[in-house]
Amino acid sequence: MGKNTDNYKSVSIVLKNSKTGTEKEFILRPYRPGDEEGMVKCIRSEYGNSYFKSYFYDTSWIREHAVSDEYDFFVGEDDGRIAGMEIFTRFPKVDKCIEPASQILDKDYRGYGLSVALVNYTYDILESMDIPSIFVHAVTFHNFTQDTCEKRGMVPVGFRLGRFLSEKMENSYPRGRCDKQSEGIMIEPVRKLQAGTIYLPDELAAFGRKIYDRIKVKCEIKTADDKTGVSIPDTGEYRIKVDEEQEFIEVLIIREGKDFVEKMKELVTTYKGKGSYSIQVALYDDTPMVLKTYEELKKAGYFFTGLKPVCGEREQFFMQWVDDWNLCMEDYDLTESFDEIRSDIERFYKNRYTG
Repeated sequence: MGKNTDNYKSVSIVLKNSKTGTEKEFILRPYRPGDEEGMVKCIRSEYGNSYFKSYFYDTSWIREHAVSDEYDFFVGEDDGRIAGMEIFTRFPKVDKCIEPASQILDKDYRGYGLSVALVNYTYDILESMDIPSIFVHAVTFHNFTQDTCEKRGMVPVGFRLGRFLSEKMENSYPRGRCDKQSEGIMIEPVRKLQAGTIYLPDELAAFGRKIYDRIKVKCEIKTADDKTGVSIPDTGEYRIKVDEEQEFIEVLIIREGKDFVEKMKELVTTYKGKGSYSIQVALYDDTPMVLKTYEELKKAGYFFTGLKPVCGEREQFFMQWVDDWNLCMEDYDLTESFDEIRSDIERFYKNRYTG
């Protein structure tokens, strides 16, 4: 999977510009060697030099990764010119879901509905694959991606707060008062429709029930530890990714250990007051141990930011710590259903421990 795009068919589609009435025929297809320069031009058209995945400006990086274990690249082509792009991101060491990401259009092609066409093209591919779910990060400075994905059946489940710095963005969308830009998290189950037993603290149980009902996945939610004698090693294994450019940290648990909470406290101590850092942690909630971990992380200043359901063999949810910077979730441009989730998460943010 990911090493051969021969099974991904190309599609021809005629789209009409909503403002000018001009019709163009676009070819939606997998990446081909030679597309790199056009893709970089597409990125520069929208983001200048500010796109937070800076490696996308490197044509040699694109050639190496465009068809790999981690990525598949797709483009929308207009008479040999790259008009738009989108990628599949995989998480082979952690989850089995696929994230359609980095949809970027050349600004000359706004108004044709190419964004929706690319989503429909790539989602048709995804929904035919043997994967548990589709996972999406949708920007919050416009709601086009959110709306398009919801129409395909995706459900808002939380947020990744403070993913990139507003001051480093050069695109044409308003950013409001937010010091950092956030992303909304969306899920569509594909093959995993049963989540088993999960453990959520009392204050998260209603949110969890709402989300699992909306994605139509069966699960049993427990709020108390009904198991005894569960032991974990003193030392766990964690993947900690630090993006110093955007001042954002992601923590994934590879194997639980008793040292986890102390390591999360150490991250806060290390980065507090060093800029506008945000730390996102994904916790496994298929074990009652998460109930205690949740309370300990709350005391360290972390707060609940949403679920990560049906992404792999184990169910998860997110917690984050944010430093003293202007979050301003009320400035996000959201769909109605995403705004409801914003209201839920904002309550946890406002009630967080600030020590």
